Formats: sequence, C-alpha cells, structure tokens
Amino acid sequence: MEENDILSETIIWILLISGVTFGGLIIFGFFYTVKQWEKTAIMRFGKIVKLSGPGLHSKVPFIDTTIPVDLRTQTVDLRRQSAITKDNISIVIDAVVFMKIEDPEKLILQIGQNQFQEAVAKYAQSSIRDIIGKYSLDALLENREEIAGQLKIKVDSLTNKWGIDVTNAEIQDITLPSDMQRAFAVQAEAERESRAIQIKANAELKASDILRQAAENLNKSPNSIQLRMLETLTDVSKDQSNTIIFALPTETLLKAGVGGLAAMASINSSASREKVKK
Repeated sequence: MEENDILSETIIWILLISGVTFGGLIIFGFFYTVKQWEKTAIMRFGKIVKLSGPGLHSKVPFIDTTIPVDLRTQTVDLRRQSAITKDNISIVIDAVVFMKIEDPEKLILQIGQNQFQEAVAKYAQSSIRDIIGKYSLDALLENREEIAGQLKIKVDSLTNKWGIDVTNAEIQDITLPSDMQRAFAVQAEAERESRAIQIKANAELKASDILRQAAENLNKSPNSIQLRMLETLTDVSKDQSNTIIFALPTETLLKAGVGGLAAMASINSSASREKVKK
C-alpha cells in the first residue's frame, strides 16, 4: 500500500513539473522582443502577416516564425578587383559600397535576409569592371569621385527592387602594375625638371631685363659709370692677398675723365700702403 502511494505521488510530481515546464515554454514562446535597430517579420503558415518595430510583442507559439532584419548601415567590400581600362591597362581596384535596408518585407520576399549581401557584392563587382572599361588610365585617376558616383547609381538601380538603398560608394585605392609605376615615376621626374628649367629661364629673363634697364641708366650719365667703377674697385681692393689687374677700355677712361683717373690712382696708392704695412 505504501509503495503504491509513493508511486502515485511520484507520478503526480512528474506531471506537475512537466505541466509547469510546458506552460513556461508556451508563455515564453508567446512573447518576443525586437531591438531598436531591427524590424521583425512574422511568418504564419508561410505568409508574412505583419512587421514589428522595436519593443515587446506577442505571437502564436509553435505557429508563428520571427525573421529579424537589421536596418543599420551595412558595407560591401570590393577588395582586389582586377579590371582593364579603355587603353588596355590592367589595374587592381579597392572599393566599398554602403547600403541600408528600407523595405524588410520586399527584401525577404525578393532575395532573402541572408543572401542579399553576397548578391549585392557580385553585382557591384561586375558593375565596377564595366565602368572602369569606359575610362582611360589618366581619366580614371582624375575622376575617382565620378566613377564612385556611377557605381552607386548602377548598384542602386538593382537593389531598389530588393528594398535596399545604396547610400554611398567610394573608390579606396587603385593599384598599377610595377612597370606602369616606374613609367609614372619617370614622367613625374621629367615634369619636375621641366618646371625647374622653366622657372630658372623666367628668372634669367627677368634678371636680363633689369640688367638692361640698369645699363641704359648708366649709359645716360658718365658719372654713374664712374661711380659704379669706383665701387667695384673698392670691393675688390678689400682682399690684399692677391694682386689684381683691372683692365679698362679707353672709352671708359675717357668717360671717367681726369677726376676718375685721380680717384683710381688714390685707391691704388692706399691699397699699396696697406700691403706694405702688413
């Protein structure tokens, strides 16, 4: 008798625990939460019945299925994409595409919430190759922003059908073959040397104009030529370590006059005296 009571009591406890557990599962399955950056689609018998925003919501346990969709900005990296330019030069390009999901229901029905990134990446890869093929290498290097804008428009034209909005696209890097890099380096060096020669030539041209004006001014006044000559002799005579022979044409001596010759003699005498003292 006691054994039967114990067995009955054990069965009751097992049923009670099972009932509580099952009831807890039902209650737990009746509610679900949606994060602030998500929207959740409720599937009932294979059909989307509603879209839930952030917060606590209810569903029919064991019948309804939740499909969360992340609404935050997502990126698709296009790394090491080989392409050929219009002038038949092979390059490697890195790009990135930024996108957001605007219509979760359309995304789930058209492409699926787990496959859209791969689909966008494949379409973006083919799109960037098509766009680069329309540009020469020089135009490609000069119009990176324009190419990125075309990539955004082309990818967005497809993803709009899936409920995805492409917010931006950027060209991160363009890698040239090693022989092209050397050619560009030689070209850049040649351009720098050309600019340096042009700058030097312009400076000499300006200097020649100034010297011509100075010569014209000196030619107008013999006294100016005499003063310039004396100034030159004064500068040269400061160094007593060398003997300086200063040759002057006859025309200059005539223009200098008697006063100029006396001044030159005075300078020569003073320089000789200083040399003797040393």
